[in-house]
Amino acid sequence: MVEVLHLAAVLPATVGLCCAVGDRPGRARSVVPAAAMLAAMLAMAVGFTAVPPLVWAVLLVALGILAAAGLRRGSDAATPVHARRMQLHRALGLVLGAALLLAGGHSVGAPSGHPEHGGGVLLTATLAGAVGYLAFTAWLVARSLRRRAPIVGVVESSAMGLMTALMALAPLTG
Repeated sequence: MVEVLHLAAVLPATVGLCCAVGDRPGRARSVVPAAAMLAAMLAMAVGFTAVPPLVWAVLLVALGILAAAGLRRGSDAATPVHARRMQLHRALGLVLGAALLLAGGHSVGAPSGHPEHGGGVLLTATLAGAVGYLAFTAWLVARSLRRRAPIVGVVESSAMGLMTALMALAPLTG
């Protein structure tokens, strides 16, 4: 079932990549993380073990940190607020995606790691993070629609939220 959820997450990851390609002002800063997320989803869906989930997770966290650093650098008045919110959404999505990739193969009844190391607590925290991210996604999409922001951002945010929801279900079914 976990592989089916990862396979289902490939579709929103693909949509997210298409939206990133269509994002003219920040193409490189959007395309590279979206392509990495799609590659990670494909690898998990087909069981490609040449690159272990931990390596994908490290790559996604590094890209999330770079996205957050770009957010800090781009905080001048010339950068629209919506663009900064989208960059924050991408950065959080990458870090959360990394955590969910690592949690994806474990069931709730069998926490990752040793029980004395708090694997169940980490899984619970990751799932709570997913719920928070989905709330942020819903707020961002609603606000973008009210403000008539570019539709590509609305679609990208929605796709990332859907991908997160599917990935969050994986540890619950594993």
